[in-house]
Amino acid sequence: MSERILIIGGSANDFGRETESDAASYQVVKGLRRRGHEIVIVDDNPFGFTTERDDVTVIETELTAPNLVKVIVEQGITAMVASVGGSTAVRLSAEIVELLGDSAPKVLGMTLPVMQATQNTKYLQERLTKLKLPAIQTRLASNVSEVFDAAREFDLPVVVRSVAPVGQTIRLQVEDVEELEGAAETALNRSLTHQVNVDKSIRGYQEIAMVVVRDKRDTTLLIGGVEDMDPVGIHSADSIAITPVQTLPDPVFQQLRNAAFTVARGFNVVGLLEVRFAVNPTTEEYVITRLTPYFDRTSAMLVAATGYPLVPVIAGLMMGETLDKVRVPSIYAEHTALLEPTMDHIVIRFPVFAFGELESAGIQTENRLDTVQKSVGATIGVGRSVEEALEKAIRAAHFNNRNFSPTVMNALTDNEIIEQLIHPRDNRILVLLEAIRRGYTVDELAELTKINAFYFYKLERINNLESAVKDHPWDTDTLQQAKYYGLSDGLVAKLWDEKYEAVRRYRWDNGILPTYKAFEPSAGEFEESVSQFYSTFETENESERLGDDSALVIGTGAFRLGDGAAASYTMAMVADELSRQGIKTVLMNNNPTDLTFIPQLAHKQYYEPLEISDVMNVIEIEQPTRVFVPGNRIKLITSLRKMGVNVQVIAKEKYLPSSMLSDGQQTIVNYFYDGLELHVIGVGHQDNGGIFFDQSAMTDSLWQSLPRPEMTLDTAGLYQLVTDRLPLDHEVTADDIRPMPFTHIAFLDKVTGVSWLRLIVRYMLNKQTTADEEMVDNLKDLSWRIKTARLRYRDADFAEHMNIQQTLDNGRFAMGATYQVL
Repeated sequence: MSERILIIGGSANDFGRETESDAASYQVVKGLRRRGHEIVIVDDNPFGFTTERDDVTVIETELTAPNLVKVIVEQGITAMVASVGGSTAVRLSAEIVELLGDSAPKVLGMTLPVMQATQNTKYLQERLTKLKLPAIQTRLASNVSEVFDAAREFDLPVVVRSVAPVGQTIRLQVEDVEELEGAAETALNRSLTHQVNVDKSIRGYQEIAMVVVRDKRDTTLLIGGVEDMDPVGIHSADSIAITPVQTLPDPVFQQLRNAAFTVARGFNVVGLLEVRFAVNPTTEEYVITRLTPYFDRTSAMLVAATGYPLVPVIAGLMMGETLDKVRVPSIYAEHTALLEPTMDHIVIRFPVFAFGELESAGIQTENRLDTVQKSVGATIGVGRSVEEALEKAIRAAHFNNRNFSPTVMNALTDNEIIEQLIHPRDNRILVLLEAIRRGYTVDELAELTKINAFYFYKLERINNLESAVKDHPWDTDTLQQAKYYGLSDGLVAKLWDEKYEAVRRYRWDNGILPTYKAFEPSAGEFEESVSQFYSTFETENESERLGDDSALVIGTGAFRLGDGAAASYTMAMVADELSRQGIKTVLMNNNPTDLTFIPQLAHKQYYEPLEISDVMNVIEIEQPTRVFVPGNRIKLITSLRKMGVNVQVIAKEKYLPSSMLSDGQQTIVNYFYDGLELHVIGVGHQDNGGIFFDQSAMTDSLWQSLPRPEMTLDTAGLYQLVTDRLPLDHEVTADDIRPMPFTHIAFLDKVTGVSWLRLIVRYMLNKQTTADEEMVDNLKDLSWRIKTARLRYRDADFAEHMNIQQTLDNGRFAMGATYQVL
């Protein structure tokens, strides 16, 4: 029977909520549409990619339970999907079920108990006790006095967290009585029910996540386990995460695997469930700390790591198909969905922070890591060993972070080293390496940090390898080993005090060349036409050139402050349009949650750092006729052009603030540039709160008076003139015109109903249609999809996350935004 299905979006991006939900939504929609169902999506995220699809009904409204109930009634909704909208969608689905009772649409794959357990650790504890599974000791509190009672019962330290929080959950670790009242008030104020859970602290335990799927016949599979290198006490998003699990004894691993299956069965989950555990490293006893019945960063990491078609599988399971019958894309082997993935490689997710960027703007931050998330994104490194994966992850994550300079490490005193070992910061991996260089033993470091000794032996090998490279310049055997363990050409050049080009040429002359391996769920046991690859330095190469006429699209890397989601949207649109134009498209990126890794967007995808050496390695095997690069990667663009690569830049100003800190307002004139002349799209306004577009503001006289200076560029793009007032009282030249920020591009797409990025790509390829040219020539007469709308930057709780008290330039630093049709 055909259903009319409501997909609840994730709303604004935020700490812990990047673009993984949007990427999963896109694939779920594809799977549900293929099965004949009608889809209604409700979201107010201006950077949403799924809402650009033309085979769904999109409703823009604030995500509240009353608004969604209205949509359910008006649209005749018969089912809801909450598993691809993050914690917001789960919370709202639970509210709708409680509001409507028996008349509520069914929530596909998810029961009310699991939705409640996701938001309330006291309820989770009670349910787990019935299942005879260990849980964290916790108490529910409704006021500050009850929080103090719970703290006295458990003894400090404790963790305080909101029940049914507004936005993402914040876990506040409290060490002493002086901190308790403030933490209680903060958590109570963030709770929609004005309740908090007070948990007994398990700081120092080992944190493990298990992601499982279950079908309606109770067939269960483990998709994978993820191990945090850092102990409990550092937020899991800020930890360095590894898969497959490296340090857990197999009997304990099997215990956790079976417990995850028991939880999925006990809560009657059909589809996806992540169960998070904390394991006592001394006794190997465990407790279950959290359930996540939706697609999040851990699921995204495992999809990238294993190649398992998780989203197509859960789409089928939610609709009642079984694992032996669920339909997956044709590139996979016949029974891929029924096989637990096997990995013959290591994947490491490495957090990305913005402390340096904020501090360079004069903004003070708290960069000690604790139970409150401070990272603003993550990258991954993939390799045959922990060392290789870690080396690649580090350079993927920190291409522009001065805190990761070796000079900073050399300047640390011994006391500072010890202090940072005990109280870790964003650059702790380099602090650990520096401590090894200074003679700290593995046992000492393991005791100080509570990190498993296994990882210090790996860091010792990296340190020894760097020393060997430095001591043996131009030695092929040493260089071969260095490349096998992930050292970049740039790092080798620095150790040899040589230029990158000389090292790269020497490597090529001596046959030290990268090979590419496929992400195969069966680790090569079954024949699969896999399209995702990573590099290593072995003998067998599994990737062949895609074709004579191909395009390489470079992603934007880790989700960062300002335009992370909008940048992901931008490059995904570019890749999709290239594919639509019949061009074989190759994607290269290192962010596992990024939209560019939606399988349908490209013919091949490479999970690699975006340094010049790694990009050139892919170019040398694929030999693309053109390379598309986001405009903020200025150093990469310059290096590629220096090497004769045909680079097409998706124009973007790198650091220019796109709003203003004062209470004033600026006028924006938006232009489309076709490679020859500027065409006015419309005018808008911006302030530090957001962006406002209103088509009715454009009068005939204003249209005629707006400047259209002659540009010196030869490639299409979107540009802006920013001014304090109109009409202008001075002459405007090309120097006054700036590239349009990605946040504005995504919002302009939504408001006008025109896919400007697709149009740019067609003009870049000289494949614009007659209809395109007619539209560009008659933009004044274009009927916008939304006549008037406002984008509002979201308050991302910087005060709670990073102790920022100053006013931020939202255009540059905001985590996300919502938009409202006026």
